[in-house]
Amino acid sequence: MPRLLPDSLSEHLPALRALPLDGAGASAKQLMGELTAGQPRFDYDERTRASFSSEWEHHQVGDKTWGMDLDHRVETFFVSSIGIPKDELAGKVMLDAGCGNGSQSVAYTAFGLEVIAVDLSSGLEHGQAFRHRYPNARPDQVHFIQADLQRPPLAHGSVDIIHSAGVLHHTPSTERTFRALRPLLRPGGTFYVWLYKHERFVTPLVNAIRRATVRLPAPAFDRLARAGALPFRAFCALTTRTGLRTYPEISQREAALALTDIFGVPYAHPHSFPEVREWFQSEGFDEPWPCNESRRGFGICGRLPDADGDATAAGRT
Repeated sequence: MPRLLPDSLSEHLPALRALPLDGAGASAKQLMGELTAGQPRFDYDERTRASFSSEWEHHQVGDKTWGMDLDHRVETFFVSSIGIPKDELAGKVMLDAGCGNGSQSVAYTAFGLEVIAVDLSSGLEHGQAFRHRYPNARPDQVHFIQADLQRPPLAHGSVDIIHSAGVLHHTPSTERTFRALRPLLRPGGTFYVWLYKHERFVTPLVNAIRRATVRLPAPAFDRLARAGALPFRAFCALTTRTGLRTYPEISQREAALALTDIFGVPYAHPHSFPEVREWFQSEGFDEPWPCNESRRGFGICGRLPDADGDATAAGRT
């Protein structure tokens, strides 16, 4: 699995030191010398990586995410949103931008897609192990890469679809990351994102709590999330019974993961559909369309003109 983060080599330095350098090229020896001399600098948010790595470390195959099982997430956030018939997906290359635990990346290969699954955290290691466990998946068609979406290590014009559900708002700048990914699309390519939206009363309250919780080291917050899982489940059940909101039933572990996602990650930017639509339009997409809006967020999908400049928006939902 390629590790294309600026500090990947230093993180694995103990293992690298054990390797014989006999026969290694001069550049390899120079690199090892630099690593041994001192830690290289890196310019992505380490807290974000630590938080999500901790979150996915406790996730198990079969656990729900966002209160939905895997097949439900694939249908809701992919099949019914991107406006491409299932029988036209085979042979296309898709970037799963922020693949998390990688389970959805594996599931997408059942449609005949070749999937490049990129994530900042170590959660994609679970996806690597899951490749041979999902029915009808094609293990050779999913490629996991640990990298920073703000600086995607892919060639421009190399993918047909970019799919990013609940990820870009966790980067330092949602818009900047969106624009960094846009050049990777080929003409006629499709870009889907799902983002948080501002909730009049909930967002200010959550942000007030987050001002304290995001300062905690990932291990400390992990213990806090585990302790808060039972009260959180009780709150969800009570709120659902009173009709104020509807929450799906979740397990103790799933509740702890939900708390980590809400209160543990350093960035959680809310956005609006008109705001993000302007990003799409300024990047040359045809009129983007809304999809799977919920209480907490919204999806938006756009398609570039094809190589001849024609719109390819058939199949919008």
